[in-house]
Amino acid sequence: MRSFFFISLASLSLAGAVPRAEQATQSRRGCLVSDEGIMQDPSLQYTGKSSRRQNIPDDFTVDVNFHIASTEAQADIITDAIIDAQWKVLHDTYEKYNINLVLNSTERVVDNLTGSSFLIKEEQGWVYHEEEYNAYLKASRKGGYDALNLYFYSSYSPGATGYCQFPTVIADENSLTFYKDSCQISALTMPGITVEQGGFEGWNMGHIAVHEAGHWFGLNHTFAGGCSDTAGDFVTDTPAQDDAVYGCPADSDTCPSLPGLDPIHNFMGYADDNCTSEFTLGQKDRIFTTFFGYRRT
Repeated sequence: MRSFFFISLASLSLAGAVPRAEQATQSRRGCLVSDEGIMQDPSLQYTGKSSRRQNIPDDFTVDVNFHIASTEAQADIITDAIIDAQWKVLHDTYEKYNINLVLNSTERVVDNLTGSSFLIKEEQGWVYHEEEYNAYLKASRKGGYDALNLYFYSSYSPGATGYCQFPTVIADENSLTFYKDSCQISALTMPGITVEQGGFEGWNMGHIAVHEAGHWFGLNHTFAGGCSDTAGDFVTDTPAQDDAVYGCPADSDTCPSLPGLDPIHNFMGYADDNCTSEFTLGQKDRIFTTFFGYRRT
């Protein structure tokens, strides 16, 4: 069931601005999830992996909450049709891997600070309004730790497409770590937003939301770990990749001394949306193991 309503920003107890911890512009275009301190093999985080794995079902259902934030100037850019198209891409992709996503709610807010993902260019430079951001998440995040909350911003960090939290151990569901558990996505990656409207030329079919949700489920970038035949992304059936690969270069092989070409068709890389189309069986297994090891225990 889908419900639409607006959040009152007056209820968020907004505070003053602080400098953004990260730079506003990135040296590498795309996802802001770091490959340093990447999500380790979930089997290392708990004992009894075999018995747990035997109890993992063949499929599972996840509640999803969409949060749509727009600036006043871009209030009409994220239409209902674009939201529907994004949902279909996300749902249909994960359904192929026995993961049933259910859209629990869709919220909209039109506000210049929120719609700018709390990153504003002011006289002193880019300023990240962290306290307001934390208050917004605390007021808007829905569900337990097994509920996926996706935030789409009409204006996002320049050159960046999104960011998502990896699973971790949550001792207190009233903690800030719990409320920040979500994915932040540039709405300019949603299907239907054109380049003329500011959309990304290569990432415009809604696959960025699939990619970011992959992080939420515990997947690393396919190029995490570089040309390592022992660690990498902790999935054995994704060939090693030295660094991000853009576009859709069919013969890309950044680790020529190791088996396989670069997995350019994998959702967890940086190839264009018209190039990405799959997760591997190993990634599916990692999603299931991680989800039931951390999010639904």
